[in-house]
Amino acid sequence: MQATDDWGHDPNVRKTRDCFSRMEAMDFELIKRSGISLFDPQLRPARELRFSLFENICSRAAEKGMLLDEDTVFELFKLCQDMAFKNCGLPVSSLNLPQNQELVSLVKENLK
Repeated sequence: MQATDDWGHDPNVRKTRDCFSRMEAMDFELIKRSGISLFDPQLRPARELRFSLFENICSRAAEKGMLLDEDTVFELFKLCQDMAFKNCGLPVSSLNLPQNQELVSLVKENLK
Protein backbone atom coordinates (compact mmCIF):
# COMPACT_ATOMS: atom_id res chain seq x y z
CA MET A 1 0.00 0.00 0.00
CA GLN A 2 1.38 3.37 -1.01
CA ALA A 3 0.84 6.34 1.22
CA THR A 4 -0.65 9.36 -0.46
CA ASP A 5 -0.04 12.93 0.57
CA ASP A 6 -3.60 14.19 0.81
CA TRP A 7 -2.43 17.13 2.90
CA GLY A 8 -0.24 18.37 0.06
CA HIS A 9 -3.31 19.59 -1.81
CA ASP A 10 -4.37 21.91 0.99
CA PRO A 11 -3.21 25.48 0.17
CA ASN A 12 -2.51 26.21 3.85
CA VAL A 13 -0.31 23.14 4.16
CA ARG A 14 1.55 24.05 0.97
CA LYS A 15 2.09 27.60 2.24
CA THR A 16 3.42 26.30 5.56
CA ARG A 17 5.75 23.88 3.80
CA ASP A 18 7.00 26.71 1.57
CA CYS A 19 7.71 28.86 4.65
CA PHE A 20 9.68 26.11 6.37
CA SER A 21 11.54 25.38 3.16
CA ARG A 22 12.52 29.04 2.86
CA MET A 23 13.66 29.13 6.51
CA GLU A 24 15.76 26.03 5.93
CA ALA A 25 17.33 27.63 2.86
CA MET A 26 18.11 30.78 4.88
CA ASP A 27 19.76 28.58 7.52
CA PHE A 28 21.99 26.77 5.04
CA GLU A 29 22.84 30.01 3.23
CA LEU A 30 24.06 31.66 6.44
CA ILE A 31 26.08 28.57 7.39
CA LYS A 32 27.67 28.38 3.95
CA ARG A 33 28.32 32.12 3.63
CA SER A 34 29.83 32.30 7.13
CA GLY A 35 32.03 29.22 6.70
CA ILE A 36 30.47 27.40 9.64
CA SER A 37 31.02 23.65 9.77
CA LEU A 38 27.87 21.53 9.92
CA PHE A 39 29.64 19.68 12.75
CA ASP A 40 30.35 22.78 14.85
CA PRO A 41 29.14 22.00 18.39
CA GLN A 42 27.70 25.53 18.70
CA LEU A 43 25.42 25.07 15.70
CA ARG A 44 22.70 23.15 17.51
CA PRO A 45 22.39 25.57 20.46
CA ALA A 46 22.39 28.48 18.00
CA ARG A 47 19.57 26.93 15.99
CA GLU A 48 17.60 26.20 19.16
CA LEU A 49 18.09 29.76 20.38
CA ARG A 50 17.01 31.07 16.97
CA PHE A 51 13.71 29.17 17.07
CA SER A 52 13.11 30.06 20.70
CA LEU A 53 13.68 33.74 19.93
CA PHE A 54 11.52 33.57 16.83
CA GLU A 55 8.61 31.92 18.66
CA ASN A 56 8.81 34.29 21.63
CA ILE A 57 9.02 37.37 19.45
CA CYS A 58 6.12 36.29 17.25
CA SER A 59 4.04 35.92 20.42
CA ARG A 60 5.18 39.30 21.76
CA ALA A 61 4.45 40.95 18.41
CA ALA A 62 0.93 39.50 18.44
CA GLU A 63 0.41 40.79 21.98
CA LYS A 64 1.49 44.25 20.83
CA GLY A 65 -0.84 44.10 17.84
CA MET A 66 1.99 44.15 15.30
CA LEU A 67 1.15 42.94 11.82
CA LEU A 68 3.59 40.22 10.75
CA ASP A 69 3.13 39.85 7.03
CA GLU A 70 5.22 37.34 5.10
CA ASP A 71 8.10 39.73 4.40
CA THR A 72 8.25 40.83 8.03
CA VAL A 73 8.20 37.23 9.25
CA PHE A 74 11.23 36.35 7.14
CA GLU A 75 12.99 39.57 8.12
CA LEU A 76 12.38 38.61 11.76
CA PHE A 77 13.58 35.05 11.18
CA LYS A 78 16.80 36.30 9.58
CA LEU A 79 17.39 38.72 12.43
CA CYS A 80 16.77 36.02 15.05
CA GLN A 81 19.10 33.69 13.18
CA ASP A 82 21.91 36.24 12.87
CA MET A 83 21.64 37.33 16.50
CA ALA A 84 21.38 33.76 17.85
CA PHE A 85 24.38 32.57 15.86
CA LYS A 86 26.41 35.58 16.96
CA ASN A 87 25.28 35.13 20.58
CA CYS A 88 26.47 31.49 20.50
CA GLY A 89 29.91 32.52 19.25
CA LEU A 90 29.47 31.54 15.62
CA PRO A 91 30.84 33.82 12.91
CA VAL A 92 28.11 35.66 11.04
CA SER A 93 29.30 36.90 7.67
CA SER A 94 26.87 39.79 7.42
CA LEU A 95 24.95 40.98 10.40
CA ASN A 96 22.80 43.60 8.70
CA LEU A 97 20.18 44.92 11.05
CA PRO A 98 16.83 45.42 9.37
CA GLN A 99 15.25 48.82 8.99
CA ASN A 100 12.38 47.80 11.28
CA GLN A 101 13.73 49.02 14.62
CA GLU A 102 10.74 47.59 16.47
CA LEU A 103 11.86 44.10 15.43
CA VAL A 104 15.45 44.83 16.44
CA SER A 105 14.37 46.02 19.88
CA LEU A 106 12.14 42.96 20.37
CA VAL A 107 15.04 40.63 19.55
CA LYS A 108 17.49 42.49 21.79
CA GLU A 109 14.92 42.51 24.60
CA ASN A 110 14.49 38.73 24.31
CA LEU A 111 18.23 38.06 24.24
CA LYS A 112 18.70 39.54 27.72
